[in-house]
Amino acid sequence: MKPTILSYVAFLLVLIFATQSIPPTTGADNFVYDVKGKKVSNDAPYYIGPVIWAKGGGIKLINTKNNKTACPSYVVQDPAEVNKGGKFRFTLISDEEKREKYLQTSRTLGIDSGRPKNGSCEKWTFWQISDPDAKPPSNLVTTGGTFEEDVSCFQIVDYPKPTSPKVHSYMLQHCPYYCGGTPPVRCYNVNLYEDKGTRHLSVSSGTPFEFVFQKAK
Repeated sequence: MKPTILSYVAFLLVLIFATQSIPPTTGADNFVYDVKGKKVSNDAPYYIGPVIWAKGGGIKLINTKNNKTACPSYVVQDPAEVNKGGKFRFTLISDEEKREKYLQTSRTLGIDSGRPKNGSCEKWTFWQISDPDAKPPSNLVTTGGTFEEDVSCFQIVDYPKPTSPKVHSYMLQHCPYYCGGTPPVRCYNVNLYEDKGTRHLSVSSGTPFEFVFQKAK
């Protein structure tokens, strides 16, 4: 029996579909999620802390030189696992008219400590790293920055090897070039640097700090 035109057409359609790449159906996206599996809101207060709280508490600020009005302040991990730490606002750097509702990974953002808001410190509440290529204390995370400048430019990325597959965990990167900084074109992983018993957020060598988001009131 000779093949018909319809059989040739059917053969060609099968061949075409067989050679096309099929998009994944996992439903994966680039939104950031909190410990309850809800999307993390842009420019809203959150606690951040380790996946396993037995390894310490949440992230908070401590004042420099024991001066309650001093700025900038260091960004550190609370040693007590029962403490959630401070409330911080993660704000995507984007046009005001196109402000996204939720945070997304691999997007530049500023992190606002929300304090101190008095006197000369009022406009200097964002996290910053003054020199990521230097040694401590210049490569430690402090407050003292302003929104959308190179020293205050960060991004959130998925943690490559999560501690728990049931929890969305992330790591932070400092990316000064993406906010107008000079080369090199790179991002620096943020980790924990211990100095005299205090665990600072820093870009010194070490394993990236794995953290989760928890909604604050």
